[in-house]
This record gives sequence, C-alpha cells and structure tokens, in this order.
Amino acid sequence: MKYNLCIFVLFIVFCSSPSVAQTDVRIKKSEFRKEKDGFNQAWKHITDGDSFFRLGGIWYAYAFEEYKQAALYNDLNPDLNYKTGVAALLSDEKDKALQYFIKASELTDDLPEDYLLMTGRALQYTGNYREAAEKINSYLLSESEKTKEATDKATKYLSECNNALSLMNDSLEVMIENMGEKINSVADDYAQVLTAGRDSMFFASRRKNSKSPTIYKDSKYDENIFFSKLLSDEWEHATTAGDELNTQYCEAPLYINAPGDELYIYAGYQRRGNIMVSRMKNGKWSKPGKVPFKINTRDSETSFTFSPSGNEIWFVTDKGKDSFGGKDIYFVRQTGENKWSEPQNAGPKINTALDEESLRFSSGGDTLWFSSKGHNSVGAYDIFYSVRDSAGIWGEAVNYGIPVNTPWDELFFFPPEKQYDHFYFSSNRPGSLGGMDIFTGRILPPEPDTSFLEVVQEPPEPVLPDTVIVRDTVVVIKEITQTVPVPEPAPEPEENIFVYLTGRITDSESGDPIMAKIDLIDIMTDIVVTTTASSDIDGSYRIRLPETKPWMIDIRAGGYLSEMKRVIIPDNLTEDFIRLDVPVIKVKVGKKVVLNNILFETGKSVLTPGSSAELDRLTDILEENEHMRIEISGHTDNTGSESLNFRLSESRAKAVVDFLVKNGIDIARLEYRGYGPQQPIADNTTAEGRSRNRRVEFKILEF
Repeated sequence: MKYNLCIFVLFIVFCSSPSVAQTDVRIKKSEFRKEKDGFNQAWKHITDGDSFFRLGGIWYAYAFEEYKQAALYNDLNPDLNYKTGVAALLSDEKDKALQYFIKASELTDDLPEDYLLMTGRALQYTGNYREAAEKINSYLLSESEKTKEATDKATKYLSECNNALSLMNDSLEVMIENMGEKINSVADDYAQVLTAGRDSMFFASRRKNSKSPTIYKDSKYDENIFFSKLLSDEWEHATTAGDELNTQYCEAPLYINAPGDELYIYAGYQRRGNIMVSRMKNGKWSKPGKVPFKINTRDSETSFTFSPSGNEIWFVTDKGKDSFGGKDIYFVRQTGENKWSEPQNAGPKINTALDEESLRFSSGGDTLWFSSKGHNSVGAYDIFYSVRDSAGIWGEAVNYGIPVNTPWDELFFFPPEKQYDHFYFSSNRPGSLGGMDIFTGRILPPEPDTSFLEVVQEPPEPVLPDTVIVRDTVVVIKEITQTVPVPEPAPEPEENIFVYLTGRITDSESGDPIMAKIDLIDIMTDIVVTTTASSDIDGSYRIRLPETKPWMIDIRAGGYLSEMKRVIIPDNLTEDFIRLDVPVIKVKVGKKVVLNNILFETGKSVLTPGSSAELDRLTDILEENEHMRIEISGHTDNTGSESLNFRLSESRAKAVVDFLVKNGIDIARLEYRGYGPQQPIADNTTAEGRSRNRRVEFKILEF
C-alpha cells in the first residue's frame, strides 16, 4: 500500500505535541448583541468560528478569521476576545494572540482558569520570556484543577522561557534576513540543500503549480522540489527541479553529494515516507530509486546526510530500535565495499524523549547540526550542534542560541563554511511571507579594537611670511608626542548667577531610581551641549545650564521609553537651581501611555498643529524600538451619543496611525481602536475629569 505524507506535515502536525486542552468558552448571544444593524451577519461569523474552533488542529486558523470578522461588529466582548486569542495561539497567528488576551482581561475579571497559561504562551511568542514565565508559574501555582498533561505542558513551557532567559545572556550578534520572493512564497518553503559550491539550491515548497493538484488535510498543496542558482550574488527566481523529481505526491530534497550528481530525497509516496535517490543523467535528473543501504523501514525516515568522509550515513526515523522517544537520530557505518552496519541510535547526548530532525555536518565533519524539541529548547524545534572529539566521542548538544532560535520552529540548518560566512535555515517565525520560509544569516564580526589609537592635534607651526598654515588631525599609534608649551588661558569672567537643573530619574510604577543618560540640548541649534547620567543609587542628577534661556533635555535608559522635557528658566527665579523629577516608563507588553498633547479640532478627527511635537516624539520612540508593535486607542467622555463617541474615538486613533505611517512607520507595527467612553481614567461628572478622559493612548502589543 502506498502512502502520501508530506515531510512538512510530519514535522509540524503529526509529530508536534498536542496542545493543552483549552476552555471552550461559550459566547452568549445576549451579551454579544449591541445593535440591530449588522448583528445577524456578525453572529454567523461567531457560529462558523465556533464550528472551526471545536474541530481544532488546522481549523483554528479559520476560527481566528471568523472571530476577527465578528469583532468588526463588537470587539468589546471579553469571551470573543479570549477565543480569538486562543484561536490565534493555536494557529499560525501566534504572535497576534497576546493583544486579545490583554483586552479580554481589561473587559472582565471572570476569565477561564487557563487564561494565565494562554497569556504566558502568547507572551512567550512575543519574546517576553520573563513575563511569560511569571504567568505560566502563576498558572502552575493556582488552585485550579489541572490534568497531568496540562501540568506537564505548562512545566515544559516554563522551562523553555527559563532556557531563553539563560541564553539571552550570551546571545549572538547575528544578521538574519528572509531570502525574499525569488525563493519564498506565501506557501511553505523549507528543506534547503546547497551544492558544494553554494551556488545552487534545492528546496521543498507547497506552493501551487501544475504538478500540485492535491490538497491535503492541512488545506495545503503537496510538496515539490524547486531549484535556484546564485548569479552575481543574487538568487534567481526558483523553478521546479524537473518532471522526474516531482510528482502529484510529496517530495523534498535532503542531501546532494559533492559532485552534484546524486540527490537524496524524501518520498512521501513510499510506505510512510522513505529515502530515495535520483541521479543526474545527460543533464537531467532520473526518476528516484531505492537507496543501496538498509535504513528505510515501514515507518517514516525524514532526514538524511553523509558524513564528509563518506563512511557514515546519519538519518532520522520515528520507530527505530532503542528509541528515546519521538523521532530519533541514527547512523550506520561503512564496514566494507557496499556494506554497512546495522543502524545505531546516536545516544542520549543527541537524542531526547521528544523529536529530533534535519541533519547536516560541518565541512570538517567534527560537528553535527540538527534540530530538536528537547534539550534546552526555547520552544518548538531549535537548532543544536554536537562536537565530536579526537577520540570519536560526541559531546552534549548545545543550543545555537538567540536570535537564531525562537519559540517558533527552526529546522534544516545549513552551516557556514567559515565563521563569518552565510548560513541558511527554515522557520515559520514572524517575517515569513507565509508559513515556513527560508532565511539566511551571518554572525557579525566583532567591532575592531581602536583602544590603541590616540587622536592628537599637531603643534602649531611657526608663522613665516607668505606662508599658508594647514592644520590637520593625525592618528598616532603607541607614540609619545611632545607638544609645544602654551601659556595658560586667561580665566573667564565669573558669572554672577549659576543655574542648575537637578532632580531624580525614577521608574514611573515602582519609584525605584534609574540610571539614565541625560543630554542637555540647545533648542535653537539642536546641539547637545552637556551629557551626564543619573545616579544608580538614588536616581539624582545635576546639570549646569550655560545660559538663562529655554533648553531641552533628552533622557534615555535601557528598557525604558525615552523622554524629552522642555526647561524654561522663570524670570523671577530666586534659587540657583530648577528641580525637575522625571518618571520614565518601562517598556513592557500591555503598558499604556497617555499622549497628553495630541489635539484635534472640536468634534472632528483633524489633528491640529499643536500635536506635532508629541507625534514626533512617538515617531522617535518607534524608530528607537524597531521591534515594538503598538495599538493607538482613542477615548472620549460620556457626553453625547455613545455610537458617535465610538466612531469619533476610532477616527481620531486612525488619524494618529495615518500620521505615523506618513512619517515612515510600517503599518504592520500599528493597530488602532476606538473605545469611546468605555475606559475612563477620571470622573466624568467634572469638567476636568471629562477633559482627561478625552485622550489618545498607545499600548505596547509586542516588544
């Protein structure tokens, strides 16, 4: 009997651990209904979404889309926000889940018992490992009833977050780029194999083409092998690799030999997926045939490689002898001409109780690269390596580190030939064109050491008649230079008044002292006149103001939003100092910041010129924090029509987003919502309170 299994399905669907069972919250019609217009269509999106939600698996993606459509009618229902977050978390939209969980918690305290776990997972997928660990740990310590499976899963997720926090202390300086539309597509693209000269690439893709009429249970097309060449440092548009390599079933490339005339592939149409080989004949690839060594079984073999010496074959199977659990790595050794040993498990330093995958050797053969869900993974498949010593003993698996590894899947690592050369891997992380994509990376060399350089100014030359003096700056390396003595400059006349700017820099929430860099800026010239730092003991600082005119100070501290404050010296100042205490806002997901000086024309969403300074500051914050995603929210007081207030608040939020986009901020980093009068921060019974409630905020969704 023939099977037809995609290697991608085996990696991501069949072999992935089941998710913790989540609460199937029922969205009540009476609580969802807001107004008659649009309700019936919105409720149909709810019922369709619920149907997909109950099916689970790949259908969560469809539930997510249905729930998003329902939210266009009413996005203030906490149960809808919770279920939208769960559907996102259990589909390919994991990085979008957190905003829905945060909003659900803002709307009600009555949330399902697994809310802490789900929020922790969502935080993990945004890279906020510390907050994620806190949420997951709170879930484990809560008194809610938990199955053993739920506890085990939560413990694993907590371990992944702690692994990430540990690895972040030794993160790599790496440049990572998506290989772009010439290689990747909106479908899954992965399993890249490069030739010996690294100028040709084979890879698998599930994009639609003439050989892909079949749609699988995951609603995607079958795998086919594609090919691209590197010409003048640019990869050509990928094309199918040949009619013999590709069928209406599933194929993926695994290994190509050094001469480039033998291509080993995964064939999903053989048993449950076997290794086969195609050979180049007269410039064309032959129909794949059986391999001459006994590594295939009745189950799935999904990875394959030769050692550089050619006397070892390493492969992955899911039902091998002496398995540690899941899919394990095995090897066979050549014992004679066309003779090979029995498969042997690679051992506990490499294999775990979870899945291992995608093998590749370094060019020297002393390092084995592979992917694993076990060891100290930060989530899903991570890239690991093991080094073989001079005695032939393999060392403990080492996580390749952050940012190459993420909570998403990282597979099919193709190592660099030299330390700072390009490497390649496949991942379904954010930044892909769709599903799995092929990425390239390069470890960045360290900054050159310039501590031995000393910049000095040449001594002045004697002035001779009709001589033009040209002075230049020279660099002297480890040389002692004697300079011509010059008389001490005359002392400056003593000023009658010294004015100092003093105060404390503190955390806006805890009040703890913060050490921050403080620049004093001349408003007229935009030049930094003085730089100092606040004390890490009590947060205090002191700056002398050179003139009695307006100044600007720029305050920056790691992990905090930058602050700009205008300083004006009053005419009637009786002290020799001005006190300015500045609380700075810590950057964390869910944090809200009121934009105090965003002004609109009365009753309209038209920004006034007085808003430009605050909008420019927000633009600067987003440029400084290039991975930050935010939600712009508009708010009103409770006077007038509620529906009008909702529309006005949303249009004002959109006006701010439009300004940011016009000034170069990527729209993908921005969302906007109008909350009308639903989230007051002051008493609406007073004019002052209503004024405070009419505001624009931004909330950090990702960082």
